[in-house]
Amino acid sequence: MSGGLLSLFFGSLLASTLVPGGVEGLLYFMVQEGDHSFISLLSTASIGNTLGGIITFWVGYLLHVGVAEAGWQQRLDRWFKLKPKSLERVQKWGTPALLLSWLPIIGDPICLAAGYLRLRFWPSVLMIALGKIGRYIVLIWALQQTLG
Repeated sequence: MSGGLLSLFFGSLLASTLVPGGVEGLLYFMVQEGDHSFISLLSTASIGNTLGGIITFWVGYLLHVGVAEAGWQQRLDRWFKLKPKSLERVQKWGTPALLLSWLPIIGDPICLAAGYLRLRFWPSVLMIALGKIGRYIVLIWALQQTLG
């Protein structure tokens, strides 16, 4: 794997955790250079971003255990802003809510809430992956069209 693809992978992974950041600039540069195929960019960014969503899901799952055992509800509210109303929405929609995990600002908390609510793991992974793959298909295609 080239250094650019490795950077794209780790940038995508970090961008999909609770660490702020994005890889759109790097992706723009890589599409502009034209050294990598659509498939290599799509698979690298999607896998990294999906793994980041899964990590965030597990953080939520572990928080549920910690909150239940240590009475950390106030810390959870302060650190992660998981309000009861937000949790209710994710619980109402279930795993399909994770199709929105690609969205800036709200995507990571959706993954966190899904883990906290202990939604089923493999259906959650599928929904996270579909959302992330869809995002990068559109983004890479749009960049290619723009750059001609």
